[in-house]
Amino acid sequence: MLRRIELIRWPVPAAEGALERLRDAAPGGLLQPTLPGSWNGGEWLRRWQGSATGLAAASAPSLIRAGVAADAAVYEEGEAGGDWAGGGIYRVLLLSLRPGIPAERQARFEREVLAMPRYIRAIRAWRLARVVQSEGARPWTHVWEQRYDALEGLAGEYMMHPYHWAHVDRWFDPESPDWIVDPHLCHSFCRFE
Repeated sequence: MLRRIELIRWPVPAAEGALERLRDAAPGGLLQPTLPGSWNGGEWLRRWQGSATGLAAASAPSLIRAGVAADAAVYEEGEAGGDWAGGGIYRVLLLSLRPGIPAERQARFEREVLAMPRYIRAIRAWRLARVVQSEGARPWTHVWEQRYDALEGLAGEYMMHPYHWAHVDRWFDPESPDWIVDPHLCHSFCRFE
């Protein structure tokens, strides 16, 4: 089973019926407007799962017909945990590791990201996955997604937690000797049921 995430940017003006075409192309998935504070996160977030053939049929053609642009990634299950039921806030980060990063450093980065839920209690569910197909501003390499009960969990505890700042942020900081993540990120979040 594969998953696909799209961070959609609407043209001005949006094509008539564009939202309905996007919803019809991926029934049962998530399609919600992004919330203020998203960064390179599009205006709408669309996420669903299916077979490789099904994802391909519902992705690029439906976006082209709807007249929109998107940063998108197809990814496998990855490492996941927690409880995805219950709704709240869905958050996704698309990131791209810089070229030539040794496998051992990449694995260490992934372990430290996956350790976040042990320290940050506001994270109710999580998944870190490697990207198998990428579209958009960068060749996305990873999808880091989480569920929070409320926006305060993401904007407060997650963003301000000492583990986040002391262990994970150094991978994203160009001034750190541990820097491996391209500075162009897509941080997007929305409400979901």
